[in-house]
Amino acid sequence: MNTLSRAVTAQLFNCPNTYTALRKHWSALMNSDRKHELAAAHHLFYLALLGKDWRKSFTPPTNRRKLENGALVGWKLFRALNQLHSRANEEWLLAPFDGLVSSQTLQQLRGLLPRLNPYAYKPEQFAGGEFPFEAYCAPQAPQTLLGKESTHA
Repeated sequence: MNTLSRAVTAQLFNCPNTYTALRKHWSALMNSDRKHELAAAHHLFYLALLGKDWRKSFTPPTNRRKLENGALVGWKLFRALNQLHSRANEEWLLAPFDGLVSSQTLQQLRGLLPRLNPYAYKPEQFAGGEFPFEAYCAPQAPQTLLGKESTHA
């Protein structure tokens, strides 16, 4: 799945106006001096909040010599995704959104974004601008104990 449906995206926001407010806030942010404080993880986070294919924002490294020396492992895509999944970066990730995005929303989004191991991929897998992984994981249904009875008497 490379984009999120409107139904899934709507679940990330507590009211419909928040989505509109987020887009306006991001536009103002990108036209201010604060844009220089943003990292690739912030841009990935914003695009994922909108349900867009965030992978299109990253161009795989192609320089043969750099790839031979490990450039794929150090690619900003993998770093940004790891930063987004790291609880240590939560405050830093949420700061530019000025309260429009909660830590609960970030947690929900983390469940939809893949956790990738850069060592599992080879440069040729990205040839022609293709990605060997989906932008989003299917939302997981809550686990239930179907068919199991309680063992308490």
